[in-house]
Amino acid sequence: MKESRRTIFFIICLAIGSMGLIAEEEIAYPLTTFKNFRQNVPLPEPGDSDISMDLRLLRFSAVVEYQGEHRPLTDSKKETMKLLENVNTLKGQTGAFDHEVLIKDELRRELWIPANKALVQRIDAILNSGEKFTAMFTYLGCCYDRKNRILFMNRIDFQVNQLPRYSCFTEELLGFTIKSDFAEALSLAEERYGPPVKTLENERKQRVYIYLIEEEADTVVYLRDGGPEFADILSSIQVSSYAGSTMTLMPGLSLGDEEKDIEDAIGRDLRVQKGEHADLLYYQSSACTFEMRNGQLFSIFVAEDPYY
Repeated sequence: MKESRRTIFFIICLAIGSMGLIAEEEIAYPLTTFKNFRQNVPLPEPGDSDISMDLRLLRFSAVVEYQGEHRPLTDSKKETMKLLENVNTLKGQTGAFDHEVLIKDELRRELWIPANKALVQRIDAILNSGEKFTAMFTYLGCCYDRKNRILFMNRIDFQVNQLPRYSCFTEELLGFTIKSDFAEALSLAEERYGPPVKTLENERKQRVYIYLIEEEADTVVYLRDGGPEFADILSSIQVSSYAGSTMTLMPGLSLGDEEKDIEDAIGRDLRVQKGEHADLLYYQSSACTFEMRNGQLFSIFVAEDPYY
């Protein structure tokens, strides 16, 4: 730190709605990461307009790293601001964001983010290059070429509130490995099981390939990529049986096992979320789950850390 910290530096942020501007401290910025935001808010499809607005005006906070550089807005971003000024709900709201600051997100990706000049100067006065801080952002949408999201930095907190990392009981299932090359995973699946019986795209625009691995027991494996901006990685693997398979999934664990068998296999106590058609077994700080029907395991889901 270049000088003593102030926990939070407030500015009046972009807050659009029927009430107009509201006090910055009244606005919630749920803590997440850029990766999680990018996966849960897919880029819009290219359209005829220069900018595709997201009328939800989503807000979030994330821990980022200052790169020691800031500057007035580039000409291209000034043009973007002019376009935004023509949107009724934004008229008169974007002029304060006249500078931009260089940061790195949790995946070490560099981003130039528009911000108020006073906020940028405050960051530079207090932080050295390479120091982390928590920044609050508003997402407005995306430009027509789908390369750069339109984000404003509204507020900062010099206290770093890092999200914990999630862990799974395994990163490998049936020879497929989480975060491995997605194309290679598909080639392996096709070599073993033949062409996919179905392909689809879910609500997060993740590509899902479904392969039949046991015909009699109607057992399938679902392979999902990470969405449009992470399409080259295998993000999750799910094996489900709809007709009573007892296939071995990993040492000590098979479809058809009971809750105690699963806990012994992974060495963890599990929590139960009751459902109308199936019960979900899980443990804290993990995106990986087991689905039970009539007390027996029929589906297993392993996935990458949703935040990192």
